[in-house]
Amino acid sequence: MRKNGRTAAGAQRWKCVPCAITYSFTRQDLTEQSIFTAFIDYVLGKNAQHEVDGTATGRTLRYRFTWCWNVPTPPLTVTGEIYDQLFIDGIYLAYNWALLTAVNERGQVVARQWATAENAAAYTALLDGLPPPRLITCDGAAGALKAVQAVWGEDAPPVQRCLLHVHRNNIRDLTNRPKTAAGKALRALSRRLLKVTSTTDAADWSALLAQFHSQYKDWLNERTYARDDPDEAARRGKHKPTQWWYTHNRDRRVYYRLERLTKQGTLFNFLTAHPGHVLHSTTNIAESLNARIDAMCYHHRGLSESHLLTAADWTLYFRWVTPKDPKQIYTQWHHAGRPRRQVIPKKSKNSTEQIGPAHYDTHAIAEEGLWTRKGWAGRSK
Repeated sequence: MRKNGRTAAGAQRWKCVPCAITYSFTRQDLTEQSIFTAFIDYVLGKNAQHEVDGTATGRTLRYRFTWCWNVPTPPLTVTGEIYDQLFIDGIYLAYNWALLTAVNERGQVVARQWATAENAAAYTALLDGLPPPRLITCDGAAGALKAVQAVWGEDAPPVQRCLLHVHRNNIRDLTNRPKTAAGKALRALSRRLLKVTSTTDAADWSALLAQFHSQYKDWLNERTYARDDPDEAARRGKHKPTQWWYTHNRDRRVYYRLERLTKQGTLFNFLTAHPGHVLHSTTNIAESLNARIDAMCYHHRGLSESHLLTAADWTLYFRWVTPKDPKQIYTQWHHAGRPRRQVIPKKSKNSTEQIGPAHYDTHAIAEEGLWTRKGWAGRSK
């Protein structure tokens, strides 16, 4: 047996001299390694299946990638690094799943948690095991705020509310074109909040908020009684003439939202959490990660539930702090005995069987005059 050139794919060709038969050896592990690398490129890319394999339906690609969906994603282990700022946020996906992520100031994923809703239990599982950073930034979800205190207790870092979310909530109440003078002043205050970059700016903004309250306090407390506006009272469900509501409820809501956040001290922690440094005042870094997951779901729309969870896991893994190369991931998985990915279980809804006859049903009964009739309609004999 001697070498006899190479194949079209570049593999070494061998020839048996006595029988003049040529053949080449193949390595299944290298072939699968190449397929798995192409699978990762497909998940992280935006090309459709038929665009990758060059066919009309993409059936060849689906057949090649069948086993790749079963490769488990390596865990996002805690590195122990203490970050200056940590962003926590969630995104809702198809099949009633919520994906919670913790991202550092460099835009790298630190932890992730699958859940059915953004609640305190899900955020607690997300933050459990992470060292407390200098600052936590979130959109103000009640579950996230509760989890920060539950996980770290006395060592809990200060919380920074995303100023952009605060501004959006204000605009939702005020609209972009308020009609009243107070509404225009509140809109200007909300816009100025996004431009605060120093403690001096923060003090000036707080002074303007206090000045607004002293000027429009009586206007915010104006009331409308049901007897004065019967149509609006009927719409609000106020049936007694003495019942009332705040006339400028939306403007009042915006002001007291800003006042509450100022008293809680969650608006300007990004200026003081790290002395000598100005941290981020919004969750834009976490939102950019959510946008990447949304783009993945759009480019690969139509994935089944298990495939969607797998694709999202791989998208997050390769934005982790220290991701491994796809070839290294395949090699370790192959040497570990090729374990299958574990499917995340969902709580099954236990259907309780009703004991006794149904109260409401679709079956025809004679008591209601509904049963299968025979004969001619209207015939008396």
